[in-house]
Amino acid sequence: MQEIFGPDGLIAKAHAEYEYRPGQVQMAGAVMGAFEDRHHLIVEAGTGTGKTLAYLVPAVAAALGGRGRVIISTGTKNLQEQLMEKDIPFLQSVLPKKFTAAYMKGRNNYVCLQRLNRAQSSPVLDGLDEVDYFEDVIHWSRESPTGDRAELANLPEHLSFWRHIDARSDTCIGQKCPDFDP
Repeated sequence: MQEIFGPDGLIAKAHAEYEYRPGQVQMAGAVMGAFEDRHHLIVEAGTGTGKTLAYLVPAVAAALGGRGRVIISTGTKNLQEQLMEKDIPFLQSVLPKKFTAAYMKGRNNYVCLQRLNRAQSSPVLDGLDEVDYFEDVIHWSRESPTGDRAELANLPEHLSFWRHIDARSDTCIGQKCPDFDP
């Protein structure tokens, strides 16, 4: 881990403001050991320790070393976005071996075009304050390549109408849907 996290390591060479943190190296070593020995590990570390890279680097090393795919579950969508938009691309530019990463989100994070079309003619809004948001979703749905609600940065998390238009599996008709796109 020193060759990556050390004062003269790959990260220090790629990031001018990188600060060597012995706790980060220790955590990365413990995480790597857990992957190698196939045991569980719980780590607690304070703010500024460098936890994200301390678990990402060993996770990438384990995946590239033949341990199979690694799943990282985050507590918040914000952290998930930080990983996918900042930390993972940074490591992809720094580490010598190439790797890929992908989002895995629940279906309720995506709009169902069929349900959205039905919702436009039935009452699903809890109040007038949702009208503008609903109209934003309608316009966005025509342009979105993915239907991922994360594309709507200003959409509040707990709008009541979303549960009426999301792509949850218990209401999906799959390939029979006229909006199905393989």
